[in-house]
Amino acid sequence: MGKIFNNAKERVFLVTGASGFIGKEVVKYILDEGARVIAMDIRIAPQLKQINDPKLSLMEVDLTKEFEFPTGVTDVVHAAGRVSDWGSYQSFYKINVEATERLMKIAKETGVKNFLFISSIDIHGFFGHVEETEDGIYYPSKCYYPQTKKIAEQAVRAFNSPQMKTVCIRPCTVYGPGDTTVQGPIMDAILKGQMGFINKGKHLISRVYISDLVQGLCRALEFGKGGDAYNIASGEKINWLEWVDAIAKELGVKTPKTSAPYWVAITIASIMEGVCKLFRTKNPPILTKMRIQHAGHDFYFVPTKAKTELGFQPQMSWREGVKLMVQEYKSRKGLNL
Repeated sequence: MGKIFNNAKERVFLVTGASGFIGKEVVKYILDEGARVIAMDIRIAPQLKQINDPKLSLMEVDLTKEFEFPTGVTDVVHAAGRVSDWGSYQSFYKINVEATERLMKIAKETGVKNFLFISSIDIHGFFGHVEETEDGIYYPSKCYYPQTKKIAEQAVRAFNSPQMKTVCIRPCTVYGPGDTTVQGPIMDAILKGQMGFINKGKHLISRVYISDLVQGLCRALEFGKGGDAYNIASGEKINWLEWVDAIAKELGVKTPKTSAPYWVAITIASIMEGVCKLFRTKNPPILTKMRIQHAGHDFYFVPTKAKTELGFQPQMSWREGVKLMVQEYKSRKGLNL
């Protein structure tokens, strides 16, 4: 596919959360388009420090505190945030909402033209979605991550103006080589024989390969309608059993057979959460209600609006994407399976 950004060489992109799985790939893509990039994070990843490109600048910044906004920025990709199913409400609100609102206001004051916020498809809640669009059902959620992402998205969309376009994307679960946040732990669990299913893995899931996500993100920034939000998903119909089976085969191990009914799993997760809260543990329990709700209901979204309005076209088939992801995982872990 051709270039996405118009006049890329005349623009300066600030990417927050640049050291994350998504952030690193966004930085690389925008550099390849010819633009200058300021990569910002609380700690700069070694992979970013190894990039030898004069168009790249690095900034170590804690967005929850006061900082000096760089000069000359034309576009902001705000990828920083707290992504977890465990922690206090305040820990999520501080970075996902307060820092986003502060960054957005400073960006407008300094003349930024385009501001993209990475929201989440999780704001729809977890109690059943099939072939759903942005206009689908929104279930109330008691989980702090989708709660605060929803508040932040609403603030960003409302802040749109002729002076600064604001637009949001809602990625589904992103996967690919180097994913240590979501699929990494799943691959660890499969190898250790600790992976299981809810309701025999029949529920549908949504996935998007990392390079497709970056393409969709950049298209939303460039072509998206101000004040709007776009689902970024592959649109492929996959269930949990198919997904885990494909990973297990690439790892060279047997597909997990353990399964529990939803009501059993959610009861166990509730008890585990209660114990951890009682003892105020920092680490999450093995099972959380958010994980069980997610895996125990269909969660299948389609990117119809992104395809129609942005020209978004996912390129990677999920089975090929799984092969590439597992190949990198085995290499990184020194596995010869």
